[in-house]
Amino acid sequence: MPLRLTNNRDIHLAQEWIVQLHRWIAKYGLEGYDPFDIKAHPRIRALQRQPLLRKGSTALCDLFPTLSRRALRVRPSLNPKAIALVALGDLRLFQITGDSLHLDNGLDGLERLEALAVDGYRGLCWGYPFPVRAAGLDCPAGTPVTVICAIAGEAFLLAHEISNDRRYLDRAHSVSAFLLGDIPRIRRAGPGWCFAYTSLDKRRVHNANLLAVEHILRTAARTGDAEALPEVQPALEFSLSAQREDGAWPYGACDADEPYEPALMRLVDHHHTGFVLRSLHGIHTAAPSTVTLEALRAGYQYYKNLVLPSGMPVNGGGRWPVDIHACAEGVLCNSVLSPSLPGALAKAVLVLRWSHYHLRNPRDGAPWHRKYPFFKSRMVFPRWGVAWMYRALAEYLYVVRDTYQP
Repeated sequence: MPLRLTNNRDIHLAQEWIVQLHRWIAKYGLEGYDPFDIKAHPRIRALQRQPLLRKGSTALCDLFPTLSRRALRVRPSLNPKAIALVALGDLRLFQITGDSLHLDNGLDGLERLEALAVDGYRGLCWGYPFPVRAAGLDCPAGTPVTVICAIAGEAFLLAHEISNDRRYLDRAHSVSAFLLGDIPRIRRAGPGWCFAYTSLDKRRVHNANLLAVEHILRTAARTGDAEALPEVQPALEFSLSAQREDGAWPYGACDADEPYEPALMRLVDHHHTGFVLRSLHGIHTAAPSTVTLEALRAGYQYYKNLVLPSGMPVNGGGRWPVDIHACAEGVLCNSVLSPSLPGALAKAVLVLRWSHYHLRNPRDGAPWHRKYPFFKSRMVFPRWGVAWMYRALAEYLYVVRDTYQP
């Protein structure tokens, strides 16, 4: 991976780190543990039902991440989302460097991704390699998940943009067919309806809903489908109507008669807020609207306060622990929004510096999982940490590519 000369220390920092991650992925691959694989275990699930036990068990698993998984016989797995994220990063790196190695890696990743698709649905789809379990929810491993499908669809769209190969647009259209045909549309009191989080559950989660809307509209814009916007407009209205007065979005919506955990649905965290804003940006790009743009700007006014002056990313309800996923999103979201929102790139740089100093293994660049006030969880999760940071750094470097020296 050739580096391009630059006098900008932050660009050099990102280049150095992504080279380390590139080597880490080549050496270790993307199969490994995941923060949520252990949470599906019956013994951990039992502890998750009470807030204090949940926090204690989570901290214990963070303190002894490998030991706890071995004791509970949790096995490493390959997550399709990790493959999609790394493919996106590789395709961006090709756009930056012109090095065919990155293009080959990105397209190879898409082939691997397609081979892992779940059969029996109307289009391409993917699920997690472990069960997804929560209050009122029990989805077996492999159940198609809206978020994974939308991220994979984004990778196919970028491959089509680069190569102009119709096959990749067909794959993206296939993902849209799955989202439109197999993901339930949840209707409750209030405006519109919501795409469900998976093909089996009925949770109304804003980031998943908007990711589905974004992918469908971006694919429709590429294919010239004028019918897509009216079909998904109710889903967009559902999430736009849920924006709080301060600009934030809760994780989801939950009525009193539903079995889902109200505290989780009210949660405002860093990375899911970033998901929502990036999706709104993509939706507005594909189908410009003053309503969407105003919601995006108001949302960013809230989100920018989730980055402290030090660069430390925080959640709406507290500072600790700081998660590597929030760090990656702080770089990614601010980079994506920077061309249209003043000050966003500076925020991306702040998070980049903080993450590089606090949650990066200086020997090989591996991103550590979490920082607590008095210790760090030095577990490396391929999907949650490595793949997301690889994707984020590639996007940052893509945004600033014109500032490089020749």
